[in-house]
Amino acid sequence: MPFEESNIEHTDSTHSKKNQDSIKIKAHKLLILKALQENRSPLSLSIEGSEGTFVSIILAIDGENSIIELDELADSAAHLTLLEAQNYRASGWLQGVNIDFNAHITDQQQNGGLTRYHSTLPDTIYQYQRRTGYRTHVSMMSSPEVHLILADNQVVKGRISDISTSGALLTIPVGSPIAPGDKISQCIFKAIDKKMIIVEAEVRRQMDSEQSSRTRLGCRFTNVDQATTQDLQRYAAAVERQNARRR
Repeated sequence: MPFEESNIEHTDSTHSKKNQDSIKIKAHKLLILKALQENRSPLSLSIEGSEGTFVSIILAIDGENSIIELDELADSAAHLTLLEAQNYRASGWLQGVNIDFNAHITDQQQNGGLTRYHSTLPDTIYQYQRRTGYRTHVSMMSSPEVHLILADNQVVKGRISDISTSGALLTIPVGSPIAPGDKISQCIFKAIDKKMIIVEAEVRRQMDSEQSSRTRLGCRFTNVDQATTQDLQRYAAAVERQNARRR
């Protein structure tokens, strides 16, 4: 059975168990692909005849001619295998939603030593919401310092371990004057682009940390306006791209 067909059958059975949506309308598919492009969301490509997955991103979309342009794979062997096999499966995340599709490479374009793959549009895009407020892990290398302004104006400094539009996991020093149920008047941190993000929060739970001098707080953001939600989405997407480059 051909690679693409077998993967579609496998995907159908897997996704039906997860109540995953199957998107077949072209206009809807283009909206999803455009969002992946604009967010520079990393795609994990599985290629017929090659083990493992390889990272690429969508560089451009030609909706009129039903073409996707993909960035060149860094692995030279995978690059050659993709051009020979043509069929591939792509999987990625868009604001907590898993995006999955099959397509195939039609040709490649070289310009200034850079290669772009031309791909067909997928017949079907599968999307699955893993859970509300999908959390993006923030590595120690990029974990921003966060200042927590409490209701009594005390300030607690910590670090962000993971984040979503609905909340965050923070690490703070043991003995800090904050506990489950407490309100955080302002949770302040800088995004990767140095933009300041300020949001209200509530402490929902407290957990032990691997470091004896630190403790972890699970916080839920409250009273979040649309602009701040978009800032949080952009920050989480930027962290996902950093994580993909480090894999």
